Amino acid sequence: MRIRRATASDLPAMRYVITRAFDPDHVRLGYLPPAAEVDLSAMVERQAAWVGEADSQVMSVLLAEPAEGHLMVRVAAVDPAWQCRGHGRELVEHAEALAHDAGLAEVRVHANVLMEQTISLYEHCGFKVRAQKPHPLRANHEIAELIKAV
Repeated sequence: MRIRRATASDLPAMRYVITRAFDPDHVRLGYLPPAAEVDLSAMVERQAAWVGEADSQVMSVLLAEPAEGHLMVRVAAVDPAWQCRGHGRELVEHAEALAHDAGLAEVRVHANVLMEQTISLYEHCGFKVRAQKPHPLRANHEIAELIKAV
């Protein structure tokens, strides 16, 4: 997989990947996770979006930007057809490199605690759950905040 900064021409493929990647979470949670509804155009314009490609096909998306001394990962999504091949880890490592290059001390990500596969991926990449808090938009749901120093 080659990771490069996303451009406006990547938006349709990015939407496709994110929709497919978050579909199981949509079914499990009963709602589409807010990360799946991020304004992709705005993220591309802010140069906070990257795509992973294989054979010129967009197969993963990373949305991440600096926020108060850390890099906040909004989305790290891999098309299900490309999952379980280490591409999620590559996206996380790319985010860590971005944080390091920007002089930021840590990378953070939030995930609904019911998104166990997502949390497990981050934990396998060295992230720790720092806190769990009530979901700001969904009653009876909790959000896990995961962090990793870089």
